[in-house]
Amino acid sequence: MVRTQHPANLLLAALTLALIAWCGTRSEAVAQGPQSPMRVEQFDHALTGGAGAEQPDDAIEPDEAGPDENMPPDVRKGGDGSAPPQSAQENKQDKIDPSIGEMPLPPPLERPKVLANLYEQLGAAKDATAAQPITESIETLWGQSGSDTIDLLMSRAERFVKESDLDLALKILDATIDIVPDDAEAWRQRAAVHYLQKDYELALADLKHALDLDPKHYKAINDLGIVLEAMGSKKEALEAYRKALAVNPFLDETRRAIEELSHEVEGQDI
Repeated sequence: MVRTQHPANLLLAALTLALIAWCGTRSEAVAQGPQSPMRVEQFDHALTGGAGAEQPDDAIEPDEAGPDENMPPDVRKGGDGSAPPQSAQENKQDKIDPSIGEMPLPPPLERPKVLANLYEQLGAAKDATAAQPITESIETLWGQSGSDTIDLLMSRAERFVKESDLDLALKILDATIDIVPDDAEAWRQRAAVHYLQKDYELALADLKHALDLDPKHYKAINDLGIVLEAMGSKKEALEAYRKALAVNPFLDETRRAIEELSHEVEGQDI
């Protein structure tokens, strides 16, 4: 798929790529010791409190993995730049079947229809085994922008979050959204950075924008619950978690968050 881009956007992309190339050289020169394995996408399991597997030492770096690797952020640790453990469900995303990962990107006008069909299939899946290839297809589509430039920018943003350079990651995501304002995943990624910076209002605004673009983006819905819970709006957070589970009934961490929060909000089991 080829997107027609305004010349000003192409110039912005070129300047941004030049900036991240320079900053990449700078960060390599000043790096000391091993970095904590943090990625932007660890955000969506953060306040659910699930204990997950540590990222292995030989984990694929964002630059090596390419723009279609998605590995969601755990937030309950709270915005201090430290990386929480990943759940087993998150690690499944590193093992996308090649036939799914290489699926052709639908044209822009067909993309919402394809996603709508996949969301419907997901809701009708009988069990987690049946749901897995469907969620992989959905998340593959989320990660495919159709532009090599955008994919590179998103990958660089992940890298800088991993290196705890949140300001630079935010600049890259700002530029990405300027170029492709209709990319829901870019808005969700930027919300994750705002969350890590404890800018909860900005994170909330970005997640709402992402959901305007893709109302059934279950990770964005779940992230909305995380931010609302951090802001103290626990009743609204519980509602968001339940909405996420309604779209994808196989979000184990979200289910546990509902169980915990329902005791506090409603004083009874769900």
